[in-house]
Amino acid sequence: MADLGGASKIVKNLKKLLVIVDPDIDSDFVIERAILLAFYGKSRVLLLMNKANVLPQPSDVTPGLASRFFRTQKQLFTEHYQSRLTALKARFEAQGIETETYFSTDKNGADVILGKIREFEPDMTLKSVQKQSALSRILITNTDWKLVKSCPSPLLLVKARPWAEDGAIMASVDPLHSKAEQNQLDHLLLDTTVTLAKSLQLNARVFHCYFPDLSAMFPKVVDAEDYVREVRTIHWGRVHSLITAHGLTDDQVTMTRGDLIKTLLQTIRKDRANVLVLGALSRNVVENAIIGSTAEKILYDTPCDVLIMKHNR
Repeated sequence: MADLGGASKIVKNLKKLLVIVDPDIDSDFVIERAILLAFYGKSRVLLLMNKANVLPQPSDVTPGLASRFFRTQKQLFTEHYQSRLTALKARFEAQGIETETYFSTDKNGADVILGKIREFEPDMTLKSVQKQSALSRILITNTDWKLVKSCPSPLLLVKARPWAEDGAIMASVDPLHSKAEQNQLDHLLLDTTVTLAKSLQLNARVFHCYFPDLSAMFPKVVDAEDYVREVRTIHWGRVHSLITAHGLTDDQVTMTRGDLIKTLLQTIRKDRANVLVLGALSRNVVENAIIGSTAEKILYDTPCDVLIMKHNR
């Protein structure tokens, strides 16, 4: 197996989990996921909540009654959210999970979260992404995108739906990517997928989609079938070599051709995937424009949780 530079230990030893608690949602699926992962991993948990306080600060108003009023409101504001964190902490501790809490009122929530992640150094960060009621679409906030881009730990974006008991952890791999870094990342994705599936007693699955460039054949359209068959053989050979290194079998792989998003969604539903494990590479401006659009569709449209992994340099 390729040397992962210690990255494979990330998910094999979930000793610390950082859970970003949404202050505006009472029933948050991220809590259920965190309890499950922490229970199996015997993890220590940090519950982090940030809620910007838009009330004027006492120093911004005239002294006297108004100042005392806003000071009292600020205290009540903080106590309300801290009491929610205390209640959540009790739920974790009831399962024997060591838990601490952190609450902030900073307007730059993403910066506070990233700062705490770097300080706490979790083995995984968990955050929920919510549906917009009007359009029934997943709402990916600016904070979510900042975390996708900058979070140094594996990031689990949790959808508001229960896991299937007989579901799967599914890795999406790209073994023919031109960057050598992708090879290392694909091994990390599969190592993570196999480890999580075994720990949680779920199925391990692998997905790969390829796009034969039929335009390259022009004008020899009569050879289309041979060309497609040749491309598939090349892709399958690389995928087979990749999965064999992780003890996976051919029947655990779905390889599709054509529209990536469409075939990925079909495969997620067919295999009852609970988590889609994706890799994030640093890219140039052109690649960001293309891959960013695809990533957005995946985060918006996939019905399962998405675990974003980064290669450790």
